[in-house]
Amino acid sequence: MRALIVEDEPLLNEELEEQLLEEQFTVDTALDFSTAEDFITGELYDLVLLDLSLPGGDGLDLLKMLKLHRENEDTAVIILTARGDIDDRVQGLELGSDDYLSKPFAMPELRARIHAVLRRKFKINDNVITIRRLSVHLDHLHVSFEGRPLEVTDTEYKMLRYLFLNKNKTITRIALAEHIWGNKIDDRFSLDFINSHMKNIRKKLGESGVPDMIETVYGVGYKLNGYEAEQ
Repeated sequence: MRALIVEDEPLLNEELEEQLLEEQFTVDTALDFSTAEDFITGELYDLVLLDLSLPGGDGLDLLKMLKLHRENEDTAVIILTARGDIDDRVQGLELGSDDYLSKPFAMPELRARIHAVLRRKFKINDNVITIRRLSVHLDHLHVSFEGRPLEVTDTEYKMLRYLFLNKNKTITRIALAEHIWGNKIDDRFSLDFINSHMKNIRKKLGESGVPDMIETVYGVGYKLNGYEAEQ
């Protein structure tokens, strides 16, 4: 999954990036309004951590820009700010933010808020998605089949997680590449790399007895066909 951090305090920006990288996000960072605007208008994100007081502008204006684009309607936004004015909080929620966390805050609380908003975004009830007895944990690198751990690489995990979160939807190879490498992809190299990793995923799943559930949509990408296990 892709995340954007908009925070003008360099040390906090770095700390937030470290936290999201540990959660297996692909991360872009911005220290000012202008850089954040370029990212928001040119890229798609699953999550945005948004400070309100920024050099060059107001974070609420960035939130307006984000929600104006249909492609970003489902982007989860958590506002992080030292501004304690209730009006800012209300305005942020009315403009489409999913949560509001006042500074200073503890990282475990932020992680809990991130997991909560993403569960709402993808309409899931837990941090584990199980489809046809294959389970993918959303908050750490762990994949298992019928309770038995499967050994997967970081990239294979990110691909499986994204397909699980978007089950029964056709996901383009470009979308998969962007959610792994962000805007640093080289189209030809990255798409060949996606094909190679998908081949390895299918081999590992097949050798472990996992039912064939990943469909190749020729000329487009992949679709994970399945249903979530009953809880």
